[in-house]
Amino acid sequence: MFDQRLQPVAPYSALVFDCDGTLVDTASANETAWRTALADWQVELDPAWYRARTGLSGDRLLTELEIETGAELDHSAIRAAALDTYQWLIHTVTPHPQVTAVAEAHRGRVPMAVASGGRREAVEGTLRATGLRPLFDAVVTRDDVRYGKPAPDVYLLAARLLGVAPHTCVAYEDTDEGVTAALAAGMTVIDVRPSLRGST
Repeated sequence: MFDQRLQPVAPYSALVFDCDGTLVDTASANETAWRTALADWQVELDPAWYRARTGLSGDRLLTELEIETGAELDHSAIRAAALDTYQWLIHTVTPHPQVTAVAEAHRGRVPMAVASGGRREAVEGTLRATGLRPLFDAVVTRDDVRYGKPAPDVYLLAARLLGVAPHTCVAYEDTDEGVTAALAAGMTVIDVRPSLRGST
């Protein structure tokens, strides 16, 4: 199951993983959650439009949707509704074994963190539901920083919590926004998309 394309190249002092789409397959659950929440506002979520923006934070996603549709949306209410629906679907989320194999192989060898654009309740719930939470020394979410991805904030905070310099970290990502964020933080980035596509 171990994919050599995902093996970090020494030297490195820590590994930092995105959550949704990288460590775990949350695509269907998240899309359903957003579509359900937006339906109450008479906004139909186009699947192709959404899938091109899965790396955005919830607020950025809703802002772009407002621009796209001209609708005025209550971000807090819609995010809360989406989170509520997601919690009902969390049992459908599964780990990406190729990526989690990397984390498992490095357990106890180097510090590791999660740096996610999602909300803490969803991210922590996902990591617990999939049994991955014990692998990580720190979990950073959109709730912990001023700006979400593609800003580098979550990655910079993750490095700080691990006690390492960002440029000594290897980050794992599955979206353009996430790659941009990790590079802006000064980290080496491994894009997991080729490995995940190769497994389908």
